[in-house]
Amino acid sequence: MIEAVVEKYSRVVAEHPLAFLGLLIVFVGLMASGASSVETVEQNNEDLLPDTIESVNAFDIIGSEFGQRGGGSTYTVLLETSPNHVNSTEIRDVRSPELLRYIETVSSDVESMNEVVSVDSAADLVDSPSTKREAWSQMKSSGQASQYVSDDYSFTIMRVSSTSISSGEAEELAGRIKESVERNDKPASIEAGYTGDPFINQAFQEQSQSTQGQTTLISLVGVLVLVVVLFRSVANGLTSLSALIFGIMSGFGVYGLLGLNLSPATSGAISMGMGIAIDFGIQSVSRYREEREDLSVQGSVQNMILGIINPMTIALVAAVIGFTALSFGRITFLSDLGTMLTLTTLFAYIGALTLIPVLLVIYDKYIQQYFSRGVFQIILGESQQ
Repeated sequence: MIEAVVEKYSRVVAEHPLAFLGLLIVFVGLMASGASSVETVEQNNEDLLPDTIESVNAFDIIGSEFGQRGGGSTYTVLLETSPNHVNSTEIRDVRSPELLRYIETVSSDVESMNEVVSVDSAADLVDSPSTKREAWSQMKSSGQASQYVSDDYSFTIMRVSSTSISSGEAEELAGRIKESVERNDKPASIEAGYTGDPFINQAFQEQSQSTQGQTTLISLVGVLVLVVVLFRSVANGLTSLSALIFGIMSGFGVYGLLGLNLSPATSGAISMGMGIAIDFGIQSVSRYREEREDLSVQGSVQNMILGIINPMTIALVAAVIGFTALSFGRITFLSDLGTMLTLTTLFAYIGALTLIPVLLVIYDKYIQQYFSRGVFQIILGESQQ
């Protein structure tokens, strides 16, 4: 039964490889389209545990009844003097009336935002001072100067408190606060910095996405070098890598179609799954090249599939069992990690049995004949006709 199916399949692949490749490209395109909906989302301590945990459930109830995380987020804007020229008129003291007027303008702008509860700054401690001496006198009389102005008068802070909003809305508000600070006419030599959970979360997500891209690229390059050295052929190395790329693109796309997102804890899942996925490609190419020494293209494809399908299927099932077991733990992000690894490994398996045979046939039937013996066959990899 299996032999008959494989024989028919290998005949189709050998006779119509270009049409088959076109279908695979359309399939990957449709699956990979779901990757656009995947985002790297914020992850808090309570996200690591299920709601069935007593303390987590209590946290959710309190957040629902009395406000998320104690009633909102706090944003802090740091304004620091940074003069560029000696003996210039640039501001060197945050008690400057010009800077205080700027802070008051920004405070009014930010406070007009619907999500903002209050804005506290050094500008609240003064009343239209005309000199630094007058400004400092008013600040000291308030008894709160040290809460907003540094001892050397080189920087001051502005605190923004928001209502209870979601993490996405908090990050959006952080962007609007930053825009307000930059949009208003900031005095020369004043530099702005930002901190608080929403700003830190933004930076963390940006770094997570950057790290994910770097680790994935490094892993792909490392694996490519390995398979090229193993096969002593760029063509065979790239062909074996195609199953891995097929698995990543399709698996990541389906992950997005399922409505799942990445978190900092799961952003390295792709690199983790490469070790298993590349093995499928190596087995396929190695077996085909062995069979090709004595058989035709169709016969080589048929024997290749019959020879690798059992060990590859066993490896796939074992891997899926291990990845699925992550879903039974009490740490919730492990479930998403297991899902991502399962999808990429499954589609790498499919790619090894579909895309790789097609590429091998196309190379042997249409590409290899255009390269004479010599350097090109050494680089691309020679197969017997």
